[in-house]
Amino acid sequence: MKVKIGNDAAQRLVKLLMIALIGLCFLTLQEEIKVASGEELMIVDENADFSKLFYKTNMSITSSTPDRFGGDGSRFYKSASGEAYFIYKVPNENTQAMTGFRMESWYQYYNTSQIPGDMQFETSADNETYTPFAGFVKTIDTSVTPVNGWSNYDWEASVLPAGTKYLKIVFGDTSNHPSSWAIQIGRTTIDLEAVVLQALQNKIAEAETALNNAAIGTAPGMVPQSAADALETAIAVADAAASDPNSTAGELETAYLDLVQALEAFEAARVYALNWPGGAAISAADKGLTHIAVTWPHVEEWNETQGVTYHVYKNGQEAATVTSNVYAFQSLKPQMPYQFSVIARAGGHDSVILGPTTLATDNVPAVPAPDFNLIDADDFADEDYISPEVWVKDPRGIPYYFYHFHTVANAVRMDEPNRGYIDIVVHRSPEKNKPYNARVQENHLWFAYFYTRQAPWNIYYGMPEVKMRLEAVLEHLLYLQGSGGAFSVDGWGQSSLAGTSFAVQYMGQTIRLLNEAKAADPAFPSIDGELYDRFVESYRKALVLVMNDNGFWNHGKQFTNQYTLVWSSAAAYLKYYPDAAIEQKMRERFAASESAFISPAGFYYEANAFDMGYNLGVHVQNMLTDYYYFKDTDLEEDMIETESKFIDWLTYNLVLQPDGSFFASNSAPSSRSGSIHIQRKDIPLAEKLPSARAFVKTQEEVAAEIAAAKADIATGTLANIPALALNGENSYNPFALYNRIMYRYYPTEAERAAAIANLPYMSSDRFNHQRIDSASRSGLEFTYVRRPDYYAAFNAGERTANTQAFGLGLLWHPTGGIMLSSQSESSTATSTRGLSWGTKPTSGVRVYESGNVEPTYQIAGQPLQPTAGHGDLAQGDLQIQYNLGTEGTKTVAFAEDGLSVAVSHQSEFTEYIPLMIGAEDSVSVNDGIVTIVRGDAIMEIAFDEQAAVNLAPKNFYMFDYRLHMLALKKSGELSYTITMSTVE
Repeated sequence: MKVKIGNDAAQRLVKLLMIALIGLCFLTLQEEIKVASGEELMIVDENADFSKLFYKTNMSITSSTPDRFGGDGSRFYKSASGEAYFIYKVPNENTQAMTGFRMESWYQYYNTSQIPGDMQFETSADNETYTPFAGFVKTIDTSVTPVNGWSNYDWEASVLPAGTKYLKIVFGDTSNHPSSWAIQIGRTTIDLEAVVLQALQNKIAEAETALNNAAIGTAPGMVPQSAADALETAIAVADAAASDPNSTAGELETAYLDLVQALEAFEAARVYALNWPGGAAISAADKGLTHIAVTWPHVEEWNETQGVTYHVYKNGQEAATVTSNVYAFQSLKPQMPYQFSVIARAGGHDSVILGPTTLATDNVPAVPAPDFNLIDADDFADEDYISPEVWVKDPRGIPYYFYHFHTVANAVRMDEPNRGYIDIVVHRSPEKNKPYNARVQENHLWFAYFYTRQAPWNIYYGMPEVKMRLEAVLEHLLYLQGSGGAFSVDGWGQSSLAGTSFAVQYMGQTIRLLNEAKAADPAFPSIDGELYDRFVESYRKALVLVMNDNGFWNHGKQFTNQYTLVWSSAAAYLKYYPDAAIEQKMRERFAASESAFISPAGFYYEANAFDMGYNLGVHVQNMLTDYYYFKDTDLEEDMIETESKFIDWLTYNLVLQPDGSFFASNSAPSSRSGSIHIQRKDIPLAEKLPSARAFVKTQEEVAAEIAAAKADIATGTLANIPALALNGENSYNPFALYNRIMYRYYPTEAERAAAIANLPYMSSDRFNHQRIDSASRSGLEFTYVRRPDYYAAFNAGERTANTQAFGLGLLWHPTGGIMLSSQSESSTATSTRGLSWGTKPTSGVRVYESGNVEPTYQIAGQPLQPTAGHGDLAQGDLQIQYNLGTEGTKTVAFAEDGLSVAVSHQSEFTEYIPLMIGAEDSVSVNDGIVTIVRGDAIMEIAFDEQAAVNLAPKNFYMFDYRLHMLALKKSGELSYTITMSTVE
């Protein structure tokens, strides 16, 4: 008989290297902890990143407003509702243990009913069994007045259970609070102690047990005497170090590692009855995209031993028992490494494990680029040429996405790590285009579309190379789903409503396309059946979570674009998988959303306020999918009633250029995104809601667009197929597919003209109108003034986001169009875009109007008290007055032919007036007067001649108009008028 040789030598080498690595890691990890005194150590985490954590879930980091948190500039918070926790681990399990901790936190609440639950702590010695720990002390600091409702809560424990290696910290319950981020964790300190002596003593006991239980000899299963002698010597050396009171921690650590190595060598010397020949290895006899036939040499005793069988393992799991030395694995994933091992067995004796050996299936061939020379313009359907009205000035129809699909498809990682990750920056911004972000994977819808679309031009229909990548993309998406059903976005395990709700929206459409393809052609090669089933179950699990989790619901009430897509997501699931509970919950949430999601003013809430970008962008897309599923159902009428409030809001806040080319928006008060101005939007609901037709392309415009796009393909100019930008966002975004796979509606020119004529500022030349949000929400106030020669919007309220800019939002002339347009601010409070209307002190960074604007109102000299809701006000001149911080006051008065502004300010200031000027406009600046002439429209701004005046172009464009900022600098008092008129 022989001792084991060959591949086992490599195993022993690997094990020895691992032991050395343990020691290196021990030394390296000391840099991550701070020495307190002697052998005592501590972990200090300032929560600036996640580097000190062993594990985390549902968490993010914030550095905003440290003044509310005792100056703490980096804090952990819960990303979304549901459970959230994080775990600390001792840097070296063998030589250290935790003895205590201190943690600072802040709780946000305005009344006792909102107070989040207490933090919870659990300890573990092995990361398998965690025990709740109650021996901590909670301290609420009442000596400091809470800032914006944030109170300081500290948690401390001076003693932890002996042998604690892991500390799990669980966020308190926030279900009673409107926000999941109501608990924020600051500095955490964990006390450690060195326990290397105990670790060494435990290892000595383990080695003695192994030696005492071993049979010494040369028969199978025995250990040679020489190996036993070597282990006995190693035990004696280790015991001497453990018994010496003068041994240092370093000497004890060395003794520990030496004994580990000796114990490994002792086990490696064991004698086996079945032995592999020298150099034995597992190899591939044959392989392809989805199969590998593995082979190995017979054991040396094969000819002389009866009943030798080989037990074949794949990735650690036994897969087959054979008598030959070859086995073929089928239905494997392409371009995927697998680990194979073999054990020989006969007469109750086993060989040493041969392997593991890593072998991979063949690489997936690249997805080919299309050859447009082989495509006739008529091969595409007319609908393929219609560009989606998601982004401004976007001519890209299906040909663009088809042209670039191979680039996106070939960017899918087909190897680990993160196999299936779409590794190209074409959808999310570069800083968010990470393997843990489920939103990156949303482009699986484009993969499904081209794989299932049967058309003469589509070379990707049923293409195996596309199928294999689609399957990999879906596998990676499923990997990003947590056990509760939520998907990660901001980090591994850090889930959110947005990541989960958008996931289910696109999952529903991919399932729809796969089912439609199979229905059209029963022979269609759909994705792997087991993967499809897991994908459907993942979809259902996430959908149920989103609809039933009250934390997600409360978050959705504040960020409605992340929830209004749930209706269509549920409907898409129910089409193929009827479920009474899901349908009932969907209907319940849909009914409740009318009052919870839409302000009495008419807008959809974003960040619990207003945001034009999200309202016009994401919500309109959600409305498109909702109508596809609710059209001609019992829910259609409810949808029309709900969305009519939103469309009515838009009719006051989108002003049309006289030539019909675009709409300028009243978007300066937006709480999340920059200002947005549009040409048209895709709103199929306009079929049943005539007022929405004002914002939609007409049938005639669509026909012209199709003809032009066809000509582009026919001539080979490909002007509508720009290069693929690698900057994320909308370069290759699945939203662009919706106008193609959902229901489409376009009114006639006459129908749209009738809707435009009914826009409030078109149908009437005189009104005062207000739209006021509830004081319990944003309390925002929007005032609209129409006179024969102008239409104006004025915005007011308490600032809740850095982007918001209040005051005069827009000024429009019936024949000149947009003349003044204020834009939203930077998201950073200490900087400015310099594009908004208002008054700025010389010492300030921004205009006062980017802060709180809380005015009083008068109509015809009579006070007006705004009330939540919307409606016309009394006729008469309207005056608005408000404070400029503590430095002055400002009055804006709307009269028959224009408006007047009076500023009173203690120190020097500058008044900024953002004017939209076209290339054909005539602009003159004279003493005390600036005049803009656009066709027969005239705007005249008259101001105090003592004011220093400057008119400068800014780097902001609204289609063919460029923003020019008129600046009037003065001290004390300033008055100016803006008069609008029309040349007779």
